[in-house]
Amino acid sequence: MIVIELTAPQTVNGQRAAFQSLWMLVRIYFAHHVQQNKVRLDDLKGFLSDARTLRMAISRAFKDFHGWGVHIGWGEDPGRDPRFLNVDRRSQGPFWLSDGEAAKLVLLVAGQPATAADTAAFLGLPEQQAKLPPQQLNTTHDLAFWQQMILARQAIRLGRLVSPVQGAGEQTALSALKQAGQHAHTTGQAAQVLLAQAIVWRRLGDGVQARRLLKQLKQQRHHQQVDGNDFLDAMEQILAAWCAYDQRDLGLASSLLTQLQNHHQLVGLLRYHPTIRFEWHNLFALVLRSKALGQTTATEAIGWAQASLQHFEQALAAAFESASMDAAQQGAANLGMAMWLLHQCGLLSGEDPTPQAVQYIAFSEWLCRQSDQVHHSAWNPLYLMRIARGHCQGGESPTLAAFRQLTPITPNALRQWANPFADALPDQGGWHDIAACHLLEHDSNRHRYPVSQVCGLLFELVWFRGHAGQLAPASDALARLHGLLPELSRSDREYYRTMLRQLPTELQQAG
Repeated sequence: MIVIELTAPQTVNGQRAAFQSLWMLVRIYFAHHVQQNKVRLDDLKGFLSDARTLRMAISRAFKDFHGWGVHIGWGEDPGRDPRFLNVDRRSQGPFWLSDGEAAKLVLLVAGQPATAADTAAFLGLPEQQAKLPPQQLNTTHDLAFWQQMILARQAIRLGRLVSPVQGAGEQTALSALKQAGQHAHTTGQAAQVLLAQAIVWRRLGDGVQARRLLKQLKQQRHHQQVDGNDFLDAMEQILAAWCAYDQRDLGLASSLLTQLQNHHQLVGLLRYHPTIRFEWHNLFALVLRSKALGQTTATEAIGWAQASLQHFEQALAAAFESASMDAAQQGAANLGMAMWLLHQCGLLSGEDPTPQAVQYIAFSEWLCRQSDQVHHSAWNPLYLMRIARGHCQGGESPTLAAFRQLTPITPNALRQWANPFADALPDQGGWHDIAACHLLEHDSNRHRYPVSQVCGLLFELVWFRGHAGQLAPASDALARLHGLLPELSRSDREYYRTMLRQLPTELQQAG
């Protein structure tokens, strides 16, 4: 038991105590016992010390804590054992007490047990902060903020990320988020804007900007109490894992997702919040799929492939539970493509899953149409075109004649497998017509696709126009593809270089 006397001269177990260190300890105790949250750096500024000397004051306080026999933790996970935390990050906070450590502390005022009001008075906290009143709705600011956030989400759903889309209104996701930021009057609202902006920039393929915004969000949450902090923490972790996955840093992506799974405070969100559960399982499945495809050891690759499908199935179930059409269409398409791709690479045994894979992708496209998201993304037609030519193995640099002897599956044949969702699939003619149609949608500004999807459409256009003997338009598309490759990640550039070597010699020379 550690007895703390709050009246002057302040003591700990009868010995004089440094006021700053004692104040910090009591502040952390008060946050644990009364406010049920952590103490962040902004909670200490102006009370414990000013910003210039805060780091030094925290360091002195921890030396005193050690002398008093109190173990204070830091970081976002209060389930960690403070003995094993990284001391180099201690000054960043946030700070917390475990239940066991808090139970050791006895606060007195003139020898009598201190009340919560006594403790708040010692700390000099404003009355409203000590009582923690429920958040009041500021109608003018809150409704204006949420109006812009809803407009931003709608713009994201319709593909209006950074530039207007013809016939779909002028406001883009980024412009709406900028206005939402101007109306944000709580730390939680400001954090939501940062998170949404990072999501948009990642979808645009700008990982540098997405990571910069994530860093800004992390710094904000380190310094301030943020409403809805657990949800933001989980989404920030998932988005950071997405950025790592986009760079094909599978080790980092896997580590970040595993940390979230093992996080004492966030594991409940992963278990019970369908949005978090969908995002986690969907991305973890993609990471495992990539690991399986890149693994040379068959046994390990097969294990990852099977685990990947299980996570895709759980992601789809979570999407249905969340009632999110966008999540459901992503989950269905990813599951279908994974089934086909893993079987194609010999990592799944049993019957050919191609018909079932096509049906899942067609179901995804049907969901898009139900929510007016036609051409919102090019992934579904790209998946179908890849499946259509997946069995066409002509080797490196075949002759044009040999290349044209390959027999890709026709759109009509795939539509037969897609029932009862066949009507959702494109029927513009051949595959090169479908690819050209989507590129026209992008180029005419009716829909805007990120560079990864534009490159995919260009490659399919090159392949299928070359297969149809249309070398001139195929060469034009190939030249455009070469011009965009520097904008892709290194792993994606390597993928296209490998695929381009499988084009006929005549087309490679023309391009």
